[in-house]
Amino acid sequence: MDKIGMQILSRLLNNCREPDRQIGMEVGISGGAVKSRIKKMIKNGIIEFFTLKIEPPVLGYGVLYFVVTGEDLDKILQQVKLIGEPFFVVPCVGGITVCSIVVKENVQQKIELAKNLMKDVRVLSIFEAENPGVSSDLTKTDLEIINELMKDPRQKIEDIAKKTNLSTKTVTRSIEKLQND
Repeated sequence: MDKIGMQILSRLLNNCREPDRQIGMEVGISGGAVKSRIKKMIKNGIIEFFTLKIEPPVLGYGVLYFVVTGEDLDKILQQVKLIGEPFFVVPCVGGITVCSIVVKENVQQKIELAKNLMKDVRVLSIFEAENPGVSSDLTKTDLEIINELMKDPRQKIEDIAKKTNLSTKTVTRSIEKLQND
């Protein structure tokens, strides 16, 4: 992959919804050339898929973090899954692993549950993530658009509008609001 391909990939890593034309202007080629390079990267397996990242607080959820010790990652995950589905897992140096789970309610109850259930690993710390001040004023329209974006994050606004029976203006406004939150 050449330098331009790396620049395109870098732009997509930051925002896979960035228009091909805009990426092209940034890297010095046409939008059509960007589109064909992306297709080639997908075909060659450089890009496997695109994802949509939604912060749990946007949906009204909290995040619990666990700092545990232990070398066996599978064992650690098994213990974390007793409390909830892991949101992310980060193995660190010295046999320390940081895990997080998403919780809807009763955060303190989940912390107590974790302390009682996680017997096979040494728990160094359990704490709730500070709410980053993200408002969760999502509308039904926002949720419809998110649902559509989860199927294909690079869908064109016109396609999303057609599938959700919304105007392109409404879809555009909603996506801008979601990206800025």
